[in-house]
Amino acid sequence: ATLRTTDGYERFLARGKDLLERTPVVGKPLYETLHGAKKGLKDFIAPQGMFEDLGLKYVGPIDGHDMEALESALQRAKRFGGPVIVHCLTEKGRGYKPAEQDEADRFHGIGVIHPDTGLPVASGGASWTSVFGDEMVELGREREDIVAITAAMLQPVGLGKFAKAFPDRVYDVGIAEQHAAVSAAGLATGGLHPVFAVYATFLNRAFDQILMDVALHKCGVTFVLDRAGVTGDDGASHNGMWDMSLLQVVPGLRIAAPRDADQVRAQLREAVEVKDAPTVVRYSKGKVGPAVEAVRRVGGMDVLREPASAVERPDVLLVSVGALAPMCLEIADLLDKQGISTTVVDPRWVKPVDEALPGLAARHRVVITVEDNSRSGGVGSAIAQALRDAGVDLPLRDFGIPERFLDHASRKEVMAEIGLTAPDIARQVTGLVAKIDNRDEDTAGAASTEDAAGAQGTAEPAEVARD
Repeated sequence: ATLRTTDGYERFLARGKDLLERTPVVGKPLYETLHGAKKGLKDFIAPQGMFEDLGLKYVGPIDGHDMEALESALQRAKRFGGPVIVHCLTEKGRGYKPAEQDEADRFHGIGVIHPDTGLPVASGGASWTSVFGDEMVELGREREDIVAITAAMLQPVGLGKFAKAFPDRVYDVGIAEQHAAVSAAGLATGGLHPVFAVYATFLNRAFDQILMDVALHKCGVTFVLDRAGVTGDDGASHNGMWDMSLLQVVPGLRIAAPRDADQVRAQLREAVEVKDAPTVVRYSKGKVGPAVEAVRRVGGMDVLREPASAVERPDVLLVSVGALAPMCLEIADLLDKQGISTTVVDPRWVKPVDEALPGLAARHRVVITVEDNSRSGGVGSAIAQALRDAGVDLPLRDFGIPERFLDHASRKEVMAEIGLTAPDIARQVTGLVAKIDNRDEDTAGAASTEDAAGAQGTAEPAEVARD
């Protein structure tokens, strides 16, 4: 392996090839014979297989825990003038006994743990992921057609309990989200209802399969998106901020955004009842908060708050998406202190836009949407289009994640940095309502002046004529 990645060896091979190919008659056959013999000897000593057939230099396997061997291999690879595969073998969790003894996933994506035992330090409350995992077990007991799919993330996405209860009904396809989506389509066609649980950001990889293999064939597949929205300290690549934009263009697909644990359970059950189209259930990372009760239901939407005092036409219809419901209620409180009446509604299913939403919006002066997804092509954009289609001409302001990669920080810090907090949004909405009020006053004043002028012209035509 050392010889094959030295500069001298590569120069020797190149010169030998050039010399033999320039030799008349026997040169090329002789080169091919010698090259074949060299390759056969090399493959017998250190099999290269696929990599060499693809024209890639292969170095390895290297003990990834042997720092000297690893550095030497990387230095040799660096000197080679072409693509190189450095194959390292490592053991996840090596050197830390609790991780080595964890057969499940060697501590993938852990929280706060005790350093000696490796056991989690209780922080109180269930997580969104655990709520989903528990409900999947209940569904598995009730329906034999429910199966689960994971892409090498069995424990992180909450399918560990389901796998323990129903080991023959879980399929781990490895890190291959595209294959998972196509497999789900096949299983659905065979009469099962697959639930593919995956991090929201990783669903991006399988968009074509969702569109052409699942949705086109009207397959009843449920995609459960963990870590949707801003995840913060998972880094820029793990923020689940694109799924609702990408999936808006998929015909027939429905998206649920639960606001609390009760809605995770309820909407997961609603999702797996759909047999002729793909469904999506997305939720946040971390601990799930208290239940957010609905005042009443309009169409398929939950009204979470109505103006404290009866008003003929409330100022703001605030559309809350998923886990942001508590923040939207806080926004409504702040607006109320400014004398701005607000209705807060949770659509529950954000795709398609509920048929009752345009009618509800028309009874307000302005529409505000708040979502933990990119503003580009997200729920706010879909609602704006639905209002236009229904002929509802209202000011609309959509709040969401800006179209850029987010820096690594805590969720709270990221949300503050992008202005997705209750005080920031309430301040902007207050300014928007004030502009509308000023515009209405100016319009009313102009109309009064015109009416007065018209009245004067009608009352005294002779005087006007003399002037």
